[in-house]
Amino acid sequence: MLSFNRRFRSAITEHLPVKFSALFFAVVMWVIVRSEEPSEAWVDVHLALTLDSAVTMAAQPPTVQALISGRGREILKLYSTSPELRRSIAMDDSVFAVHPADVFTPNEADVKVVDVRPHFVHLPLARIAPVAPKASRGNRISP
Repeated sequence: MLSFNRRFRSAITEHLPVKFSALFFAVVMWVIVRSEEPSEAWVDVHLALTLDSAVTMAAQPPTVQALISGRGREILKLYSTSPELRRSIAMDDSVFAVHPADVFTPNEADVKVVDVRPHFVHLPLARIAPVAPKASRGNRISP
């Protein structure tokens, strides 16, 4: 029994640098292979809204996310430059539908937009009151 414990302990503790380097290279290979596999991820979408001159946002717009499909390394590119939802907004557009085709991804990322959530975006819009011109006080002549 004593020889088994001694052999087991020596098998674990001998040549530790070689064992750690083999473990390191195995993890690196796993990361490389994993990044080439197709995968999907939910990514935040930047709302690039062009507001009409008579409209302003009353509060923060809601968060929109897109389900992105592609290689892992391509999806990682989207975290530096996020996808955009571009839309011109008038007062009547406080609620609009969002489709996967509305989301623009950067050209350097080879990915596909599969789905978006929420499917309907409710914007907190407020009408800007028109500014009335100030009445000018002309030069008055005192009698």
